[in-house]
Amino acid sequence: MNRIVDIVGNNTEYMALSLFAILIAIIVTLILATISKQLKFVKYIPGIVLIFIGVFVLFSVIGDLFNPAHVNSIAIFMIGCASGVVSLLVALIVGIIQK
Repeated sequence: MNRIVDIVGNNTEYMALSLFAILIAIIVTLILATISKQLKFVKYIPGIVLIFIGVFVLFSVIGDLFNPAHVNSIAIFMIGCASGVVSLLVALIVGIIQK
């Protein structure tokens, strides 16, 4: 348990950045969902774009993935895909509520 606390304590900037990215993705998704009620697909665009950015960054470093110099790229992949999935889930929930 102490090792987990040490690992989490040393990487607070990545956790804060991912929480910030998820909150921004949720806010953008909710804004787009309220602005464009007639266009049903618009609310899914932020999630798809974030997942695309994450996958693109992963493919850009896939040849040298375990190099410690590419930790930031792997963090961008994780944060982009996680916030994209959360954004898609929020868009799905908003779509169910609006129906």
